[in-house]
Amino acid sequence: MLNLLHRPRLQAISRKCKRGRGTRSEYNGWKEDFDLKPGEFLTLNWGVDQYLPLNKDKSMLLEIGAAGYNSWQVSNEHGTDSTNPTQRAIVYGAGGQIGLTYVPWNLIINFHAFDEYYAQNRFQGQAYGFSIVKKFW
Repeated sequence: MLNLLHRPRLQAISRKCKRGRGTRSEYNGWKEDFDLKPGEFLTLNWGVDQYLPLNKDKSMLLEIGAAGYNSWQVSNEHGTDSTNPTQRAIVYGAGGQIGLTYVPWNLIINFHAFDEYYAQNRFQGQAYGFSIVKKFW
């Protein structure tokens, strides 16, 4: 699978709040030990969040917000192991995220949780993620 993350568009609503959206394209290859090549997907990620300073010098920021994604399978599956090659998957998820930013170290820690409220031709469930980002220059 090849993921191409397109540059997200962030727009500041105020100095402490931002909203964003980004798209991701997934190009899948043939699966090992199976005659199956899953279809390609296009995903729209979206969110709005608020930064709250935790101390007077604003070096520690709490980030809270709503976020989600909409994902569409844009091509058919291929191969003899595909059970429904022309049925394309769709999934929509929404939830929230919380994070902590330490400005002097350029360090960000985030956690997000999404509930998939709609799914077609695929499993429906929850998605969780944790990320640590450190800017070096």
